Amino acid sequence: MKRAGQKDEALHRKDFLAETDGLLEESRDALADLAKAGGEPPPGAVNALFRAIHSLKGLSAMMGFSGLAGFTHELEGLLDALRMGRIDLSGDVLEVVAEALEAVAVTAGRIQAGEQDPELPHGTAARIRRTVAAGRSRDVADDGSGPRLPPDVDRMLTDYERHRLRESARRGRRLAFFTLELPVDSFESGLRKAMDEVARSGELIGTFPGGGGRDPTRIVFRLLGGLPPETPLDVVASLAGASSSELLECGGTALQGEPAAPLPTQVPLSVRATGGTVRVPLEKLEQLVNLTGELAFSRSALKRSLGKVLSSATDRTARFEAQKAFADLDRTVTALGRAALATRFVPVEQLTARLSRVVASMAPSLGKELTFDVYGGETEVDKVLAEELADPLLHIVRNALDHGIEPPGEREARGKPRAGRLTLMVETRGRMVVFTLADDGRGMEGEKLIRRAREKGLLSPFEPDPPDPLELVFLSGFSTAERVSEVSGRGVGLDVVRANLAKLKGNVRVTSTPGRGTTFEVQVPMTLVLVESLLVRTEGFYLALPTSGVRRAFRADPARVERRGETAVIVDEGEPLPLFSLATHLGLGSVGAAMDDTVVVVEQGSLRAGFTVSSIEGMEDVIVKPLADVIPRSREVTGAAELPGGSVALTVDPGLLLESALPRGPSNGGKR
Repeated sequence: MKRAGQKDEALHRKDFLAETDGLLEESRDALADLAKAGGEPPPGAVNALFRAIHSLKGLSAMMGFSGLAGFTHELEGLLDALRMGRIDLSGDVLEVVAEALEAVAVTAGRIQAGEQDPELPHGTAARIRRTVAAGRSRDVADDGSGPRLPPDVDRMLTDYERHRLRESARRGRRLAFFTLELPVDSFESGLRKAMDEVARSGELIGTFPGGGGRDPTRIVFRLLGGLPPETPLDVVASLAGASSSELLECGGTALQGEPAAPLPTQVPLSVRATGGTVRVPLEKLEQLVNLTGELAFSRSALKRSLGKVLSSATDRTARFEAQKAFADLDRTVTALGRAALATRFVPVEQLTARLSRVVASMAPSLGKELTFDVYGGETEVDKVLAEELADPLLHIVRNALDHGIEPPGEREARGKPRAGRLTLMVETRGRMVVFTLADDGRGMEGEKLIRRAREKGLLSPFEPDPPDPLELVFLSGFSTAERVSEVSGRGVGLDVVRANLAKLKGNVRVTSTPGRGTTFEVQVPMTLVLVESLLVRTEGFYLALPTSGVRRAFRADPARVERRGETAVIVDEGEPLPLFSLATHLGLGSVGAAMDDTVVVVEQGSLRAGFTVSSIEGMEDVIVKPLADVIPRSREVTGAAELPGGSVALTVDPGLLLESALPRGPSNGGKR
C-alpha cells in the first residue's frame, strides 16, 4: 500500500509540474504583452496573468506546497491591484512580476528534484508587499457618477467589472449593451463568437444572463462593451449576431434599444475555434502515433489482398464499389496519420517567445539597446525537441547579449546604429530543423582566439594553430572575456551547447567577421517525422528511402552492366549511371557479393546513382524515429520506422547516400 501511495504521489507531482509549466508559459506571454503596451495595461493581458497565478495558487495549495501557495497569493494581490487601477503599470512593477515568475520557476525545479515544500525568496515577497501597500491609498470610490445600469445588471457586477466600466466611461468610450437570443443547441459557440466580436471592437466588460425569453428554445444573454467613439454600433451588433443594441450614457438613462442591422453581405465570415488546449501525457500521444502507423500498414496489406481478389471478380459494379470504398479509407488513414503526428508538434514560436523574454529583460540590465527579430516562428517541431533546444539556444543568446553586442556608445563610435540587432531564422532542410542566430556585434578574430587559448593552456606551445580558430570557442573553459560575467562570457557554456546538441544528434557551427558580427547555425534532426517512402528489402533488411529522393526503379539486364575502374555503370536514359549494392554500401552485406537486378535510381540535386536491392515492397507513409547512439550504423542511416509484427525499416538519407557513394568532381553521375 505504501508503494502504491508513493506512486500516486509521484503521478500527482508530475501532473502538477506539467500544469505549472503551462501556467508559467501563459504568465510569461501575458507579461511580455504588458511590457510592450506601455501606459494603460491591456485588460486582457492583466486578466490572463491574474488567472494563471490564481490557478497556480490553487494547485499549490491542493498539493500541500504551502510556501508556493503563500507566495502566489502575494503575487495575485499585486496583479489584482494592477487590474483594479490601484497601481500603475511601470517598469518597477514589471520587474517585480518578472522576478516573482522566475522565483516560481526555480521553485518548480526544486520540487521536481524532490524537495517537499520549498521556501521562496523572502526578498521578492517583501518587494511584492511593498508595491501593493503603495497602491492602497489609491482605491477609487464609486461616487455614483458612472453609467446608470439596469438594477438587475448592477447587482451582478463584480468589483473588477465595475472598475472597468468606470475606466471606459472616464476614457470617453461608448458603453453599450448587446442582447443575444441564441438557440439552445448552439448557445456556447454563439456566445463565444459574440464575445470575441465585442472584444475585437473595443473591450468586453461583462456578460450577463438576460432573463427568460418568450421562446423556450432560445437563451437570452447580454454583453456589456466599451467601444471607441467612432465605432459603428450597428456593425458590431450585426457581426456579434445580436438581436438589438443599447447605448448607455454617463449620469443619464439608457437610450432606446436599436434593432441590429442585418449582416452586410460584403463582410467576410470566418470560422474561429472556440476551444482552448488540453494537456495530454506524451506517452498517450506516442501510443496514438504508433497505432496510426500500424493502421497505415494494415491498409497496405488490405490493398494488396483486395487487389488479388478484385482481379478475378466478375461483378464490375461490386468491384467499382470496393475500389471506391478503399480509396476513401486510404484518404482517411493518411489524414489520420498526419493529424496524429501533428499532436506531437508545436510551433517554434513557443520556444522563441522564451528567448524574446530573455532579450527584453537582459538587454536593459546590461546597458544594451537591442532589436530581436524572429523569422520562421511558425515552423513546427516535436515538443520534446523544442524543450531540449531551449537551453542551448539560451546560452548562445546570452553570450551574444553580454559580449557580442557592444554598448550604444561604443557602437556609435564605430559608425554603427546605437541599437544592436540579433536575428533568429528558423527553417527546415529535409529532416533537419535549422536555427540561425546572427548578431551585428564585435565579431571574433581568429588570431585573438588562438592567443587566448594558449594563455589559458587549452593549446600547448607545441601544437600548431587550428585550421578553424572559431572552433576553439567550443572548448571547455574557453572565454575571450577579460573578466568573467555573471551572465555569460563569449565561449563560456558553448562546450555545453555542443555537448547537448550532440545528444540530440545535432551540431552547431559558427562564423564571424571582426567588427561586423557572429553567426551560430544550430542543426538538429526532427525527432519524429512522417515521410512518404519507398520500402525495399535487401540482405534480409527492410530499408525506407524517401520518395522525394527517388527518381524511378527498374529491372537491370546484367549484360548491360559494365565496369569503369572500380565502379559498375549502366546506361540509363541515355546517361551513364553508377551502380552500387545498397546493402554492401551501408555495411549490411558482404563486399564483392553479386549485385541484385532491381535498381532504385536515387537523385539529389545534380547527383544521381543506382542502388541495387533484392525487392521493392511498395510505397508507405512511415513515421521516422531517431536511433539510439549505441546502435552501430553508417551515417546514411538516419532513423528507423516500426513495421507491423515488430519488424523495423531503417530509413536512409538520399543526400548522404549519394555524397558517400559518388566521387568528387565532374564525373559523378550527374543527371542531364
